[in-house]
Amino acid sequence: MISPERVHLPVEAFTFLADTIRDFPEKFAQLPMPAHAIDTAEGSRLFLRYLSIGIDQFIEYADPAYPDFYQKTRAGVRKFAGDSPAQLYDACPVSSEYQYIVTGNMLETKLIEFTVYSGDLSGANKTPRRLIDAITEEDIDTGPDGNFTLTIAAGHVGGNGLRLDDDASSLSVRRYLRDPRLDKPRPLSIRRVGGPVNPPPVTADTLAVGLERAAQFAWFNTRIWAEWVSKDKAEKLNQLTPMHDSGDIFTPAGHKYLNGYWSIPEGHALRISFAPPGGAYWSFVPMNYWMESLEWRFGNRVYATSFDTTADKTGRIELVLAHKDPKIPGATWLETLGHSEGAMAFRFARCDNELPDTTVELFRLETDSGKGRNC
Repeated sequence: MISPERVHLPVEAFTFLADTIRDFPEKFAQLPMPAHAIDTAEGSRLFLRYLSIGIDQFIEYADPAYPDFYQKTRAGVRKFAGDSPAQLYDACPVSSEYQYIVTGNMLETKLIEFTVYSGDLSGANKTPRRLIDAITEEDIDTGPDGNFTLTIAAGHVGGNGLRLDDDASSLSVRRYLRDPRLDKPRPLSIRRVGGPVNPPPVTADTLAVGLERAAQFAWFNTRIWAEWVSKDKAEKLNQLTPMHDSGDIFTPAGHKYLNGYWSIPEGHALRISFAPPGGAYWSFVPMNYWMESLEWRFGNRVYATSFDTTADKTGRIELVLAHKDPKIPGATWLETLGHSEGAMAFRFARCDNELPDTTVELFRLETDSGKGRNC
């Protein structure tokens, strides 16, 4: 048998990864979470999903000299930190040492946002996140076939491009879809201008760094979102209140958020009523406790957006989150799929107005009439 030292395996990094996995059940049991089997199982699965995201981010797609886009949320299966089913999230490492060209197409994509950040939310380092530059479809010149090209470089000024500051570390793209089950946007492409085409062979040292960061990422994000949601449960139970966008999120101008925590006893439902701001995009997403959207791939109605929901004659929209169809005329039923509580979020984009007046009411269902009364 050949010793690990002779084949230059990153033994300590694999040991760190193994220890993180070994210690997970005990540490996980100490996290705040609902006492439901579904929440425990989904939290355990979340750790594995985050581990796969960490491997992508810190090993497979980690080198800004040889960039490629990857998705932290993937095909409705892998999810991350308050994902919206009606959006695609692409990410890529970048560096101000290089210049990049991004190409894409707007067919089957309604809205798009490119944002350059420094720092991250991974927990793998202590660098705070900062928004450096952003551009949306409103300022991207596209051809008659929907194609576009962006330049991303240090000192870039002018249209169809983004600026890289010295501390730039990542490029994030959000693509808004009318229907994620039907829309199939063409993949985005990114390439570095100049330099060798092929990356150097992987080394034990780079693999060791990636393994440790992936393990840190998986546990940090499992823990941090549980603590985040637990606080919302205590302070925003069956409420939606404004979320201040600073320090952690940093989205382009025109973004606004409402967030809260939903909890629905059997025989009850949660009514969300609002008048959508004119011309703005909005989406409402109820999630599980771990800030994952609910299963939407097989046709279940578990979210609503401005693309698929119509206001009534008064200009208001009524959404009803319930375990079974309450059959309330004029209301859009959103399913809970076996969950009794979790996080919830309203997103507004291209929104120059104030957030809409939104009411949230827990009410008891009456089986004979399909109507309900407030609790």
